[in-house]
Amino acid sequence: MTASPDINAERLWADIMTMGAIGATEGGGSFRPALSDADREGRNLFRYWAQEAGLTVTVDEIGNMFARREGEDPSLPPLMIGSHLDTQMPGGKFDGVLGVLAGLAVVRSLNAGGIATRRAIEIVNFTNEEGARFQPGIMGSSVFAGLSRLDEALSRKDDEGTLLGDELVRIGYAGSRPVGGRPVHKYLELHIEQGPEMEAAGVTIAAVSNSSWGCSGFIDIKGENGHSQTAPMSKRRNALVAAAQLIIEIEAIGAENEPDGMVSATVIRNWPNNRVNIPHLTKLSYVVVHATEPGRASIISRIESAVKRIADETGLSIHNANSHYRQRLDLSSELCGQVLEAAADRGYPSMTLPTLTSHDALSMTQICPTAIIFVPCKGGISHSEKEWCEPYQVAAGARVLLDMTLKIANEL
Repeated sequence: MTASPDINAERLWADIMTMGAIGATEGGGSFRPALSDADREGRNLFRYWAQEAGLTVTVDEIGNMFARREGEDPSLPPLMIGSHLDTQMPGGKFDGVLGVLAGLAVVRSLNAGGIATRRAIEIVNFTNEEGARFQPGIMGSSVFAGLSRLDEALSRKDDEGTLLGDELVRIGYAGSRPVGGRPVHKYLELHIEQGPEMEAAGVTIAAVSNSSWGCSGFIDIKGENGHSQTAPMSKRRNALVAAAQLIIEIEAIGAENEPDGMVSATVIRNWPNNRVNIPHLTKLSYVVVHATEPGRASIISRIESAVKRIADETGLSIHNANSHYRQRLDLSSELCGQVLEAAADRGYPSMTLPTLTSHDALSMTQICPTAIIFVPCKGGISHSEKEWCEPYQVAAGARVLLDMTLKIANEL
């Protein structure tokens, strides 16, 4: 591979820490859920940095931001690089942010070296990847790739009943550019692994080969209201008690499937949710992931059996439904090989890995060849204030991204 300009690793690290200070938490993480005031500040900062680097920034109708560096041939579809700037509630400094700001670091390197590319390069910040405030996640990339409808996304509500579309307007990021409908040459996403495999193997770079099988589950438990201080214990039909039993059962099923599969109850909602009333309605949600389709089916079947048994034991009405099925996707084997080649050229130990989690790149596989480049995260911890990636790992991932960009952005 031809010699290339280097990444300004100090500037990239400073950018990540500066972005992390927007919505900073006492635990060292960031609280920047989609379309919050903090998300607006993060978007504004990215826009400023992108324009400072000479990029043209546009926003589409779902709020996706595109920072474009023109190529020598405007008729060629662009290379896209990106991820997201929104966080969990709270989250860490690296999840998503690394992919967006490393893309900016790549463009700065090209600018510093006076290097033009045949194709335009667009750095994208996709809206609401996390799905923490508005569900489902991977929203902006899903609408961009034509996998979900714009009107449905804009009509999503958070727990306070606020419309996503209204919040886009409020924070000033309801763009006018149509969503998607244009060709993309290839898409690259740099991301922390969000797991422990790379750290355990002592590697610096991983090329993602495929995604896993997943789905979401939703359980409704119906009991009966009653006074918590007077209703006889033998007569109580407490929906929350059945929920507690199911939470334990689901956790045990997940533990027995590790490391190939996992499941935990992650959301509980309870009515009327006051101290002096027996709960008459409790809702649970869980997320299933497994390396194989039969493994996913087995987890779902075991949860169904637990639901039936606990319904019979308690006499309560319990209903379970599964949706948001995620099938395995294979990423571009050609790009996967190029990631490993770029890592080897830089002297970085590398490996291939599947991804257990969703990423915007999985949406983009529907419209163009896609690669995900992983760098390690300490202890495999993510979606946490303790999420951490060492500066040298950040720089290594950005350098591989730079080398990939130089190769792909000059393809015919």
